[in-house]
Amino acid sequence: MSNSMTELWAWITANATVFSGLTSVGMLIIWGVYLQLFLHSFRSQRRPQIIINRGLGRDLNAQCLISNMSESAVFVETVIVCLIAKDESFCLDITDDLNDTEQQNQQSKNEQENGRWTRQGPLDNADYMVMGSFERLVRQTCEYHDLPLDDKGLPDDKQKEFSAVEIRVIGIFGSNPNPIGASRRFIMNCDDNGHLVCLTPESNSTRQWAKRRHRRVWKGWLKEID
Repeated sequence: MSNSMTELWAWITANATVFSGLTSVGMLIIWGVYLQLFLHSFRSQRRPQIIINRGLGRDLNAQCLISNMSESAVFVETVIVCLIAKDESFCLDITDDLNDTEQQNQQSKNEQENGRWTRQGPLDNADYMVMGSFERLVRQTCEYHDLPLDDKGLPDDKQKEFSAVEIRVIGIFGSNPNPIGASRRFIMNCDDNGHLVCLTPESNSTRQWAKRRHRRVWKGWLKEID
């Protein structure tokens, strides 16, 4: 037994350089993993995540919801709704509403006296804002662009093929002075009789327009509502 231990110790001593190198590599890997976790956490804190979704139904009576799942607050500056046709879109800035009966319970006394309500304002982490029903947003957009509505509340213009409604949000995230954007499109699925069956999100998630190269996107949105 003593000879075996002596031989083992002699082998370890002879290969001490190898063991030292393996230990250094192991520590390097561990620190690399910790660095990746730190960078991931840091980027998550600096990455805006605005969620646009529908709730309380799947048709035009569903409510349009905007949620902030970012680590920091987001200040909502502009909310835009767009009706998407085959070759064009019809957009409306719905940030400020006049005499919005659906939102009267959320109005302050001053806002009620002025007959105004605004969707502009800060959204804290995990907070959300109700935009109103999709039916109302579509109706407002059609009225603004003088588009006729059928008895189902859908745009009734035979010259245009309306296929979707898109919600767009422009805001400020954290201490970043540059605006960010988010958008999500909902496909209007109708049956053979033209009745709206459901609003289906075109994608599984809300598209984030938060990088410097995305400026042209939300600037283009603002031009559409000028």
